[in-house]
Amino acid sequence: MSSEPSLDQEYPITPETVDQFKRDGWAALPGLISPDLAGDIMRRLFESDNMVAPTATEKWMTDDDYRRVLRMHDGMAWKDDWFRELALSTRLSSLALKLIGQDEGLFIHDMSFIKTGDEGEPTPFHQDFPHWPFDRTGAFTIWIALSDMSEDMGTLQFLPGSPQEGPLGRFSRSLGDDMCKANPQLLKKYAPVGGKALCAGDATVHVDLMVHGANGNKTGRDRAAYTVRYMPTDVLYTGAPHRHFDKFGIQAGDKFADSALVPHIKRATV
Repeated sequence: MSSEPSLDQEYPITPETVDQFKRDGWAALPGLISPDLAGDIMRRLFESDNMVAPTATEKWMTDDDYRRVLRMHDGMAWKDDWFRELALSTRLSSLALKLIGQDEGLFIHDMSFIKTGDEGEPTPFHQDFPHWPFDRTGAFTIWIALSDMSEDMGTLQFLPGSPQEGPLGRFSRSLGDDMCKANPQLLKKYAPVGGKALCAGDATVHVDLMVHGANGNKTGRDRAAYTVRYMPTDVLYTGAPHRHFDKFGIQAGDKFADSALVPHIKRATV
């Protein structure tokens, strides 16, 4: 693969990686984008004032907790055409369709996750699904490193196979805000993987039921990641409040695919 992949080129994901994603709920995607593009994403994020604070779906953290764990941008592709074109590029959308295993899907969300080098506390183990207003599973997140990251900067860790547990709910402050503390059997059944060094432009992908978390970052260097999220076309909106999905103009029970604000991705026809 070229050291400078183009957004017009499909990512050469192997059948073995797709099988691993379907079996374990996560996979590594080395060299997903070029280091130059990763740096451009980071620059644009750091120049943006589109920072977000915790919402009703994130009550497990106070405002102060939130700043120590993460600093985030939300829904950039709905505010900046540059980010939308990135998420809908051949490089990312064709990969998403291969992971969905369908000819059509939806691009539904993008976020940044910046764990500061001075106050970057651990991200508790959790599942994404309980925090989203989706009536079924099937969404997944592609997490892209925007700079070179050493192991001590807090890259994502996963419990392969844990999606078979089904939805495990949100966090409980009384149990330390960590799903593995609330469910001690998880670490007995599933050995953590990941948490390794990444180069700028490397990525991972995980499904919405994957139990995952990250260590803290006290290196003095910001750990910045950009995520894009995709899902199948049959998912319905539950109506639960969410700062991003509230603006889609749909009612509980409606398909996300029916909103004009939800971009569709489709497999190219020859």
